Amino acid sequence: MSASFDELAGDPPQGELTFVDNAVDPTTGTIDLRATFSNSPAVLWPGQFVKLGLQLNELTNAVVVPSQAVQEGQNGQYAFVVTPDKKVETRMVKTGVSFRGLMQIISGVNAGETVVTDGQLRLVPGVTVNEKSE
Repeated sequence: MSASFDELAGDPPQGELTFVDNAVDPTTGTIDLRATFSNSPAVLWPGQFVKLGLQLNELTNAVVVPSQAVQEGQNGQYAFVVTPDKKVETRMVKTGVSFRGLMQIISGVNAGETVVTDGQLRLVPGVTVNEKSE
């Protein structure tokens, strides 16, 4: 966790998340968090307002697709994958986290494969598709 403010000179102080409340405040929709900073260069002061940055996790080599590529069916989540011969096939997928319009694919789609993001209602496995330029 890092803390920054407008007049900060140098690297932002680093701290550690030490408390996460298990209840959501119904009036604000927020969760209380507390962090501890060593403040060894003495740049933080009591009552000072700072901007905090908190990195929860970092995924490396994750397969991600646009969120609209993942569909929900009776048997679970699936995506239409375009094969090298420009035909589509349905793949059941297991998803992970979703962030900023992207969905992590844990299984079902491999890196480098093309997925369909628009017009899925008109598709059936085996139909030939053309790539649409945006």
